[in-house]
Amino acid sequence: MKTRKAILYVRVSTDEQAEKGHSLAHQEERLRNYCLHNNIEVVAFFKEDHSAKSFERPQFKRLLEFIKNNKKLADTLLFLKWDRFSRNAADAYAMINQLMRLGVEPQAMEQPLNMEIPEHKFMLAIYLAAPEVENDRRALNILAGMRKAMKEGRWMGGAPKGYRRSRDENNRPCIIPSKEAELIRWAFEQMATGNYHIDELRRKVNKKGLTTQRAAFWWMMRSPVYIGKVIVPPYKDEPMMIVPGQHEPIISERLFYEVQDLLEGKKRRDLPAHYSQKEDLPLRGYFKCTACGKNLTGSASKGNGGKYYYYHCKNGCKERFRATEGNNSFYEYLDEISGNEKAITSWERILRDYYLKDNKEKKGESEKVAKELELLRKRLDNAQMMTLDGALDATEYRNIKAKLEPEVERLLRKQAELNCKEDNVEEILEYGFHFLRNLPKLFAVATLEERSMILGSTFPEKLIFKDGVVRTACPDSAISELIKPGKDFRGNKKGSAKIFALPSGQVEVTGVELIDLLADLKQLQSLM
Repeated sequence: MKTRKAILYVRVSTDEQAEKGHSLAHQEERLRNYCLHNNIEVVAFFKEDHSAKSFERPQFKRLLEFIKNNKKLADTLLFLKWDRFSRNAADAYAMINQLMRLGVEPQAMEQPLNMEIPEHKFMLAIYLAAPEVENDRRALNILAGMRKAMKEGRWMGGAPKGYRRSRDENNRPCIIPSKEAELIRWAFEQMATGNYHIDELRRKVNKKGLTTQRAAFWWMMRSPVYIGKVIVPPYKDEPMMIVPGQHEPIISERLFYEVQDLLEGKKRRDLPAHYSQKEDLPLRGYFKCTACGKNLTGSASKGNGGKYYYYHCKNGCKERFRATEGNNSFYEYLDEISGNEKAITSWERILRDYYLKDNKEKKGESEKVAKELELLRKRLDNAQMMTLDGALDATEYRNIKAKLEPEVERLLRKQAELNCKEDNVEEILEYGFHFLRNLPKLFAVATLEERSMILGSTFPEKLIFKDGVVRTACPDSAISELIKPGKDFRGNKKGSAKIFALPSGQVEVTGVELIDLLADLKQLQSLM
């Protein structure tokens, strides 16, 4: 009688070893005892700690390579049960055919089959399908459990940047803010200023110690997890949902949605010019060419007395003037802005009136949004009750829910924006007008980087140098209004003082409508 020669294969996945005791050592012992009692020679042994969902397993690949390189060395591939071989019926049939062509018959010790008997293929189908069905059922149960947990507001998966894994009072897994939370908050605050491109900010954050790749940083700036919410992804006919999370938020909703508006292009982003500034060329990149409209650069020329610095157009235009002339005229321009005390005082009064009126309008709008939210929630509750009573089927309820929930989310976002009050308005106004009144002094003592920030925020419309005088490139800008002659502040025949002449019309101190003034105040508000 010919001695059979077998390759032994044992496999286990971590969960199976923990739950069912399918240890590798136990399988090996049983297979070797079986071979000893049945006169089977063991020519090779392979053990695997890998899932059987496919044959992309390291040890099984080595096993297959061994068979191909050692033809006729073995005639049997022996394992304990068919679920050790595979948990995917389609892949299993293909692999059986491949092994049979190589002259090796796969065989399960506890579920033996004679491949030459056609009826045994029924049993093979059952043996192969059963573990696949078990896997699919387990996957469905896990998915259902995860979706239920997400709908309850629990974060599933690895902790995102700024959070770490922990346990709640019921010993269930949760996430809590980590040491990186402050850096996450800083990143959102800097992004909301509009002064950074997202990848530029990512590099700054990386230098501070929060290492992220480009795609991960983009996801981070878009993820509502940081305002304490959880995204439940769509599944079959269930739409995507955003639900309140059980974890602590890192940033406010207002800050988050400001960043979203910037990233979506709904809010203007005034990125400052990025030039390598020099002490002799502090305005490089902030002057505009009067011929082509491009930004002027600056450079030094050697002369008899040493180096002389010039601002000039890099586009080939003839615009060129000495840096000392441009700089001195700019400092005089700053003196004009800060010296117009009447205009600054009037603007201060207008902005205080504006914030007072704006807060009243926000309060009324917030009450209106709250009523709309209450109505939508009642409709959702009614639809749910009708479904429970049988008046609506599940599909109709899901359709209603899919239509109403995005509207609820939109109103919640609007409510968060409206309810976020500026508690430090007085402090902001005081700082802003102190800044205007002392602009020349602050600019003089500022570092080059600080000067660049002052220029970018105060003169986003750029500057022009013409006839020896510096002015803003946009004559209707808010800063231009501060240097108008004092005649705009003289009293009229009725004794009421006019604040100043704006393109939108004259604005009086009392009974003033501030809506038309907002566009002109945008520049000043950007300082605060």
